Amino acid sequence: MKIKPTPDVLASWIESYVPELDFYFLSNEQYKRKIDYSDVLVMPINEFYTHSTYGQIDYTNSYEYWNIKHANYVIVAQPNWINQQLNEEDRRFILRAQIQCERGLVVPISFVEQIKEIPASYIHNDQIVLQRAMWDKLSWKTKEQLLTATVFEWWDNGECETIPSFLPRYLSPFANKFGAKQGANCLAAVLFAITNGKQSWFIEEWVHQNTFIEKLTQYHYQLVDSDELLPRDVLVWQDDNDVIQHAAFHIEQNLFFNKHGQTYFNPWKLLTKDQLDKEWGALKQVIYRQCDL
Repeated sequence: MKIKPTPDVLASWIESYVPELDFYFLSNEQYKRKIDYSDVLVMPINEFYTHSTYGQIDYTNSYEYWNIKHANYVIVAQPNWINQQLNEEDRRFILRAQIQCERGLVVPISFVEQIKEIPASYIHNDQIVLQRAMWDKLSWKTKEQLLTATVFEWWDNGECETIPSFLPRYLSPFANKFGAKQGANCLAAVLFAITNGKQSWFIEEWVHQNTFIEKLTQYHYQLVDSDELLPRDVLVWQDDNDVIQHAAFHIEQNLFFNKHGQTYFNPWKLLTKDQLDKEWGALKQVIYRQCDL
């Protein structure tokens, strides 16, 4: 089967996808251009990445910090700055730089049907640079269409397994569904599952490796030397340094509760072992099993 975000989820994404503050990333050479920065903050990139506010998950995921290259400075600006304080030439320069550094919130023009809604200065090399004030002016239909294209073309095609009769009831609200909040990751999905849904708030968290292992231990999960998967086993994929890269919860009959990433474009899905191996099969697999209850 194939899933898609519901209207309610799309509405939530529309409100949060483009943050209320604009970030523009510039190299040393780009920053040398004579532009009036008196109405913005200019931050060295290292200071920006360790900033307690700008490191929040909504900013991280929207701007896709992990993809940004060759940036030395970040312009932190109010949404109207780019249009009201810069001339057309400088505006184009700043927006073009966002494509060059591979910042998030840049999409192909093919993701937008009504291209006339996009101001010309925001289009460069058949790509659109998104920014809050411009985003606010787009029609609701165009926003929905752009986000739907973004999900299916870049993040997740929606393919998953049909919900079976043996699915535990506590997984039903999440199985084969997109979320409305950023940050929930695969480890959180597993921890929610092993608690039988009793800790419902776990599933919205971004859980790291040591926290994950500690919680598995508290629920009496241990590493087992086995190639056979039993119901409620946790399958973990590790790199060569034993760093966990992914984990999924085995329901039964080769069906797993899974989430592939920490953005809301990554849904909670039911997948088979073969489907998981297509994504993670190159990594080492280990099994955690609940013992001595």
